[in-house]
Amino acid sequence: MAGDIGEIGPDARFQELVADGRLWLQHCLECDAAIFHPRILCPSCGAPDLVWRPASGRGRIYSRAVLHKKPKDGATEPVRHALVLVDLEEGPRMMSRLPELAAEDIEIGMAVRARIDWAPGARFVVFEPGEAGE
Repeated sequence: MAGDIGEIGPDARFQELVADGRLWLQHCLECDAAIFHPRILCPSCGAPDLVWRPASGRGRIYSRAVLHKKPKDGATEPVRHALVLVDLEEGPRMMSRLPELAAEDIEIGMAVRARIDWAPGARFVVFEPGEAGE
């Protein structure tokens, strides 16, 4: 049933769905908005009728920020870590990382595709370089 999140909340449902290795997004049945972060109401129109659909996983880098962490003991160089905002093909913009790419190699506008990584107790969306027109 549309809008029924059952016994678990939308974040837990997202964790269940992405276990298949694909990115899933909610879609509003009232205004057809694609939604990320998981919610119980559409942020565009307020409707409760949200359904889950697999997403293409394709997007483009909208922006990036490079964080410099204090060097670890014995090291002299700070640890660089890039955060990116990705505009998904379906419309939502999400914050994530490109863990296999050096911060200086991440370019605004570059094509990327989603990948689901996991750590004990959680799955999360990261990106890797994609092909133009992919």
